[in-house]
Amino acid sequence: MAITIDWATKVINVNKADMILVQSSPTEIYQLNMDFFHNTLRDLEDDAEGIVFDTTHVYVGPISVGGVILARVVEIINGYTVTFEDGQYRVNLTGANTNLADVTNVNQVSVSSSNSAGLQDLSTLLSAAFQGEVCVSPSKGQSGTTVPLGTRSTPVDNLVDAKAIADREGLHQIRILESMTLANVDFSSGYRFVSDSPATIQLTLDSSTNVRNCDFEFCFVQGTLDGNNIYRQCLLGDVTFTSGFVFQCSLTGTITLEPGSLLGIYDSFSNTLAGQQAPIIDFNGSGQLILRGYEGEIELHNHTDTNNDGDVCIDMGSGVVTVDASCTSGFMPIRGVASVNDFSTGTCNVVDLTINQSIEDNATSLGVINEGVQKSSLLIPHTANL
Repeated sequence: MAITIDWATKVINVNKADMILVQSSPTEIYQLNMDFFHNTLRDLEDDAEGIVFDTTHVYVGPISVGGVILARVVEIINGYTVTFEDGQYRVNLTGANTNLADVTNVNQVSVSSSNSAGLQDLSTLLSAAFQGEVCVSPSKGQSGTTVPLGTRSTPVDNLVDAKAIADREGLHQIRILESMTLANVDFSSGYRFVSDSPATIQLTLDSSTNVRNCDFEFCFVQGTLDGNNIYRQCLLGDVTFTSGFVFQCSLTGTITLEPGSLLGIYDSFSNTLAGQQAPIIDFNGSGQLILRGYEGEIELHNHTDTNNDGDVCIDMGSGVVTVDASCTSGFMPIRGVASVNDFSTGTCNVVDLTINQSIEDNATSLGVINEGVQKSSLLIPHTANL
């Protein structure tokens, strides 16, 4: 439902759904932002039905006086009154000096204002409450973009409103307060998604949302990306179509690369147990990979590009690298401390430069030398027996 005006009786009707729930118990308390109220009334006034009737109110915007931004004024005029949806709850009028409480039709609803000659602009004050981010909770939040919606204490319940608030406030960080799916929103101008815990909050990316150029921090991430992404201290599940950088992350699923683009993975590790499927890097034909300081097991799949032999470089901290038979081309040098299982086919050139291989080669060389020394000693006569 929405705010309506009965033009014949000059009654403005406000429903609970038009306000922000700020407390549910022991008493329900709603907040009506007067700037939102003003804009809604102006929209109704210039509609075809309302344009022939008297103006509902006088509006004066925020005024800067001596460095202090004083609040707007909303004054109901021309005999209009306001009726709130009946019920036992309270309404706080915020963001303006107003006479609305004086023209409210009496029922069970308690209406209170915060009028003051020195009342400062609420939206300016509450902008600081965002703490540099917009908070989203699908089950506990509310729809809308009116301050304080989007703050941690009053999150929004959808990403469209979250993005609108972020853009209005000049913010680029979206905090996800519970597991949810990102869908049908374009974030490609660059946003950072964070959560309180990657162990309990899962962020699933639907192919309908555009998260190219976006960062993810302290999140469990899975789903379809769009490339040029940065991951910091995340848990990565099955991630499709990504490139960019991965820092200090835990890998559990298959990461499918954006064709022709580079993914750099730094100081990260496998989060699978022995006997479980190891994390997989799927090159998607022509994806490019730099792996530095990786710990644990990793599998390389589906490298088939024959146009570039310099698109894979691996430096292991400790672990096992398995090159799958689906890798049919490319040059793959593998360095560091690792065991290498090379099942590649075609022209794929896996070069084992690991310390493990060096030790094995040295041991083999020493074995050949020792064997030669032993054979030579059999040909030398013992002078004691002469």
